[in-house]
Amino acid sequence: MNAPTEPARRDGPRLYGNWRPERGWGIGALSTTATVIVFAAVLAPLLAVSTAPAVALPLFAVGAVVIAALVVRLGGVSAADVIARRVRFHRARRAGWTRLSGGVLTDHPRAEDLPGVLAPLRALDVEDGRGSCHALLWNRRTGALTAVLRCSPIGLELTDADQADIWVAAWGGFLADLGYQPLVRHVAVTVDTNPAAATTVADHVRAHLDPGAPALARRVLTELADATPDRSATIDVRLAVCLDPNRAVPKPGDLLAAAVEVGRWLPGLETALAGCGVAVLGRADVGWLAGRIRGAFDPHSLPDSHRGGAALPGWADAGPVAAEEAWDRYRHDGAVSVTWALREAPRQAVTATVLAPLLAPGPFARRVTWLYEPYPAEQAASKVEAQVTAGQVRQAWSARTRRDDTQRDRDDRHRALQSAREEAEGAGVGRVTAYVTTTVTDEHLLDAAVADVEQRAGQAMLRLRRLRGAQAAGFAAALGLGIDPAELLAHRGGRR
Repeated sequence: MNAPTEPARRDGPRLYGNWRPERGWGIGALSTTATVIVFAAVLAPLLAVSTAPAVALPLFAVGAVVIAALVVRLGGVSAADVIARRVRFHRARRAGWTRLSGGVLTDHPRAEDLPGVLAPLRALDVEDGRGSCHALLWNRRTGALTAVLRCSPIGLELTDADQADIWVAAWGGFLADLGYQPLVRHVAVTVDTNPAAATTVADHVRAHLDPGAPALARRVLTELADATPDRSATIDVRLAVCLDPNRAVPKPGDLLAAAVEVGRWLPGLETALAGCGVAVLGRADVGWLAGRIRGAFDPHSLPDSHRGGAALPGWADAGPVAAEEAWDRYRHDGAVSVTWALREAPRQAVTATVLAPLLAPGPFARRVTWLYEPYPAEQAASKVEAQVTAGQVRQAWSARTRRDDTQRDRDDRHRALQSAREEAEGAGVGRVTAYVTTTVTDEHLLDAAVADVEQRAGQAMLRLRRLRGAQAAGFAAALGLGIDPAELLAHRGGRR
């Protein structure tokens, strides 16, 4: 929900909410497609009784299996979805698609390709018109170009509540404005936290104290350093903007023209972030991105990668040497990762600091990526109206079948109407999801890292779903490099 640009007078803190899953007119928890299939599974054997009695009994058996697969829920999803994921995963493992093995003597004709769904990405070195260069990640499959902006949020700890309201409202305005920018496919905000290897704040201060400084200044700095927590962490915040040059008018004729067209849109996006309490440190270059990607696959290389990637010779070394996807985890270069996706946003209204437990550093490496796909402004009205109509259809079906509405159904219709009213007042409409990855170098600590993420998600009022059977794709999406798993469905038949 987008907050108003001017915070209203209030006695308590401002609350935010009204997130809702996009629903069709399906019955209960079923989607529109699943509802149609259930009706067909019920009607087919009934019609066969009068037209072809010999096949009625087999159709009854098949219909019962189909209905059970769609209605029975396992971990929040239907049994049919679980079975489909199992079949796809085992098929991929038999074909060797879940394992990457490289080395000095490995003959790899596509050595610069990252593994899995990251393979189409190629880093381009582009001049920014300001005397320096930055990277554009070119997706060779879709033609999209992604720019990564290095950010430094100001934070809310020492900020007045009114100022925080203004920043959140400006962020809502930034997201709403994306609906009027046809080139933007989606934006992804990534917060990457890693516990420091050995050096703490106190050690750093003691090592850099000037021996010639006054004794009082030295004593004050030492006391402040001793009062800080013993554990330190490194935090990276970045915003990836995925743009599609094919949507430009006129359409660019080649890759160079596409890069130039994308370069025209980036300054406006950078300027808009200033009002959201975010300082843009610059656009990431190829070395910086290669260092971060390499550090995600191999945490042991983080000390080198955090120096801006100077120790890396090129994009070819960004990927892992070896990686293997299991059903519920992802092994890569001596580390193990687990990835979750957002299952449900907070049901209740929350404050602006609700995500602090999930984003704050902890004992394990964690990466949180929020992905927002804006709907074009000309389609936003039809999207919210379709949601209102779907709610009315479900209400009519309940009345027709003499079934009482649940409180959740009534609340969902109220939120759909509120979204329609806000869209009419200028709010943006889009699809929001999140991916969370935790990584450990000792697999014996994986259970503790998983428990840490799930506990923090609960404190942040989020419900996450572990991406069983899709750990490699979830890991790639959480990197914040312009990969949207929803878009991959449209290109599933392409080259792997």
